[in-house]
Amino acid sequence: MAKVCIICSQEVAKGQAVADDAVIRFIRRVKQSLNIAKNNELVVCEKDLEVHKKKRQAYERNLAVYMVIAGIVLVLLVFLPIFTTGFSVPAILMGFLVASFLVIMPVLTSHTPALVSNMGAQKIQSVEKKAVDKNAMKRLQTTFLASQSKRSNIKKK
Repeated sequence: MAKVCIICSQEVAKGQAVADDAVIRFIRRVKQSLNIAKNNELVVCEKDLEVHKKKRQAYERNLAVYMVIAGIVLVLLVFLPIFTTGFSVPAILMGFLVASFLVIMPVLTSHTPALVSNMGAQKIQSVEKKAVDKNAMKRLQTTFLASQSKRSNIKKK
């Protein structure tokens, strides 16, 4: 497997690996089903790291903006008919259709996958958050169990 930079499309000796996200996996499946897959390892070469960073930031910003717009459209197309003419199934379906189209647009037009090194940092943060949540959950459970045992003691007396 050759290493190919996703920015400049050149074969490179080394570079930062690109995460295989859902979009990349989907594209690979389609290409394999059409028998045109090259199965290259996708990387970002050292000289294009800054360009990739800018493209990734633009993609994340566009995704956030489109999601907010989709939420507003969904709320408008679902709640306005309810308040004006009553419950409208076609309006609700149209709202979900338009909102899903708006969310898919940045993925189709400007998807830039994350680097594996960045994904590792995000996973570490999510694991740390889960550990904190787990500790909080254990404290909550012990508090709940203690209050339950006090209640049962009161009922017995």
